[in-house]
Amino acid sequence: MGLYRGAAPTILKQGTNQAVRMPAQVAIMGLITFGDTTKNANPLLNGSAGFLAGCVSVLATQPADCVKSKMQGEAAKELYSGTVDCAMKMLKAEGPSAFFAGSIPRMVQVGMTSGISFALFPVISKLLNKVM
Repeated sequence: MGLYRGAAPTILKQGTNQAVRMPAQVAIMGLITFGDTTKNANPLLNGSAGFLAGCVSVLATQPADCVKSKMQGEAAKELYSGTVDCAMKMLKAEGPSAFFAGSIPRMVQVGMTSGISFALFPVISKLLNKVM
C-alpha cells in the first residue's frame, strides 16, 4: 500500500461534501422561502439553509469519515487490507452505528461554518457589486 492510507475515503468524503452541500442549500432555501426567489439575498435565510445543508452533508459523509479515521490510525496497516476491508470489519464488529460515531459534534461544527458562509455570501456579493 502507499504512504497515505485512507486517501480513498478522504477523497470520497470531501467530494461528497461539496456535491451534497450546495444542492442541499438551494433545495432547503427553496423550502424555507416557498420558492420566492426575491428572498434569496436574505442573510438569515441563507444562513439557516446553509446550517441545515451542512447537517445534511455530515449525514452523507460521516460513514466515509469514520472509515477514513480508522484507516489513518497507527494500527491500520496490521488490521485492514484496504478501505472496503476496514468498512466490512467495522460493520461486523460494531454494527451500522459505527459509521455515524461523532455525528452530532461534527453536525454542529459543519452546520455552523456552512451557515456562516452562506449567510455572508449575499452580504459580501452586495458589497462587491457596489465597488465593482
